[in-house]
Amino acid sequence: MTRTTGAAPDRAAPAAGETPGGGGRAQVYLHAGQIAVAAEPTAIVTVLGSCVAVCLHDPVARVGGMNHFLLPLHVEREQSARFGTVAVPQLVEAVVRAGARRASLVAKVFGGASVIGAFRGARNLGDENVQLALRLLDEARIPVLDRDVGGARGRKLIFHVDDGAAWVRQL
Repeated sequence: MTRTTGAAPDRAAPAAGETPGGGGRAQVYLHAGQIAVAAEPTAIVTVLGSCVAVCLHDPVARVGGMNHFLLPLHVEREQSARFGTVAVPQLVEAVVRAGARRASLVAKVFGGASVIGAFRGARNLGDENVQLALRLLDEARIPVLDRDVGGARGRKLIFHVDDGAAWVRQL
């Protein structure tokens, strides 16, 4: 299943097997624990399981970025973007430094699946990651325009920083 979110009305979803991102956009692959921000047309690509990606976009400045975090809470001595409590504020700061206006930011949230069957009845790490991302965005007063979260399957995500369009395909 491929789902398109936030694409311009005149843009068709990519054809089967086609990767969105053309149009002269640079492409960046985002690994877990990383943050990518761009002020020029860029497609950020990542693959998520229980991890969560927060995508931020300023539709006026056409600046945006994405994080990809593994765990909700950081430990005192490790201030890494692998943790949501670090990755979300760092993404907000980085997008603003790149030219976005904080008051114009909008968000999309993806991931948080429970992909390992043996752990579905126990602690749901994916859900904890999603809830943390939504709480931090709410506290920062950044509206969440769309989300594709939870479930039992991973996702491939492509996000265009310049227009805020996102494509999600379950794996």
